[in-house]
Amino acid sequence: MNNVKDNLRDLIGNTPMLEVKTIRPDWKVYLKLEYFNPGGSFKDRTARSLIEAAEKSGKLKKGMSIYESSSGNTAKALAMLSAEKGYKFVAVVDNHAPADKLNSILAYGAKLHFCAEKEGDEGGHLVDVRRNMAKKLAEENNGINLDQYDNPENPLGFYKTLGKEIFDEIPDINYLVGTIGTGSSLSGTGKYLKENSRVKIIALEPEGSSHFSPHGHGYFISGPGYPAGAVLPKNIDSSLFDQHDYVSDSEAFNTMRFFAHKKGLLVGDSSGMTLYYAMKFIQNSPQSSDIKKMVLMIGDSGESYLTHAFSDTWMIENELLDHTITDRLAEFYI
Repeated sequence: MNNVKDNLRDLIGNTPMLEVKTIRPDWKVYLKLEYFNPGGSFKDRTARSLIEAAEKSGKLKKGMSIYESSSGNTAKALAMLSAEKGYKFVAVVDNHAPADKLNSILAYGAKLHFCAEKEGDEGGHLVDVRRNMAKKLAEENNGINLDQYDNPENPLGFYKTLGKEIFDEIPDINYLVGTIGTGSSLSGTGKYLKENSRVKIIALEPEGSSHFSPHGHGYFISGPGYPAGAVLPKNIDSSLFDQHDYVSDSEAFNTMRFFAHKKGLLVGDSSGMTLYYAMKFIQNSPQSSDIKKMVLMIGDSGESYLTHAFSDTWMIENELLDHTITDRLAEFYI
């Protein structure tokens, strides 16, 4: 009976850790399975942290509306907790948002505000237009914008929970690999681990993203990454990252398909990125008598990606299906 909770938010966190086997006996690879959170992603931690901080400060009161720019897991998590706590939630999205994710948000009784590129600041990058529109709607309707991009409570929530959980489970961790979107999950988790271990942090973004480069191009991966010229979130603490790298759409999506077909793990695109990169990194590292431990952040499940990465038709139409990638994965993950 000790595991019985009386509210949904107390079920967030303490997600399982799974070891996956590889051909390298000098490496141990662990997956922190964040899709076991009740909302299906590590953004449940974001939503809880932002809402509870706003309640404690008195800025969020009973019956108010929450407006947030997100067409993905943050919006889904905010919709879930808003339903439990009695708030109204409006996700500010654009026409590029995946239908699977939008339907998940609507399922919780939330509303969508579609933001056209011409709105807000007379055009510009849609991510910036959406952020500005969420703030504007909150002001006009006596609501609140929690601002997952710049609100320090977002990385602090990961610092207090996910960072501590990973350290308690793998105290001698050598590497943490994660992707960066708002930067909060990797920055908050990484900060705790840096303070308590000798971990090295590897930050990944999609090919085409511009977190670390002024040049960019379009990509299909959703969540991680930022378009060139967009205003970067303040929650990205690059000083914590020991190195960064890129993963392509094809590499991420074919990795997702491999783990679903061969390992029974249905994971999202950011997880496809970390799983592919782990293989690449370890294959390029020299053999050693010392065992090194790597933790991969598995941010969400693959249920929101059924109509693209897991669709043969969509993958073929976009020339992303690549059996050489799955062959390499099959030789590495055993």
